[in-house]
Amino acid sequence: MRSWLLASLLLTVAGCAPQPPPQRVSERLILLPSASGKPSSVVVTTGDATVELNTPYAALDVRGTALVPGASTAEEVERRYGGLLSAQARTPRSYTLFFVLGTAEFTPASKVTFEEARKEIGAWPGAEVVVIGHTDRLGTQDFNDALGRKRAEVVAARLVSSGVSPGRIEVVSRGEREPLIPTPDEQPEPRNRRVEIKVR
Repeated sequence: MRSWLLASLLLTVAGCAPQPPPQRVSERLILLPSASGKPSSVVVTTGDATVELNTPYAALDVRGTALVPGASTAEEVERRYGGLLSAQARTPRSYTLFFVLGTAEFTPASKVTFEEARKEIGAWPGAEVVVIGHTDRLGTQDFNDALGRKRAEVVAARLVSSGVSPGRIEVVSRGEREPLIPTPDEQPEPRNRRVEIKVR
């Protein structure tokens, strides 16, 4: 009789003892689309488990040494992490504009690139903008310094006319000093006649 009571008491105490909580998610990973739109992936390894996330909004819960794949959506990410994402520093961006020989006139493709840069700057309050003028090696170094600056000033003026504060823009000329394509002196090279817009 005593042994039965003791066994019953032990079972009752065991039943009342706190049970270990279910293993909680210690970390959640979600692969966001890349800013460039290019495919990206991340490989997560813990213990003996390895999982690759390679599609936008693929998710992974890390529970101790266990990896539990899942999925999320753009709406869920915005709802749960929108504040965090908006507070993070943006990645600096760079845009390159090319010019018609001897002028400060954009090539047709660069007119499109300028619009992309203008929209990025408009959507990034507080961003600093550095406009850097470059030339090829036709002409003297002094001439090319002046031409590079003229090109940079044209771009800066267009940004200001589109609503960017002049106080956010720094204008610099590198002339012929930093070619994309190294050439001998006096050799024309359209790819070196450019302005870079750096947004940071």
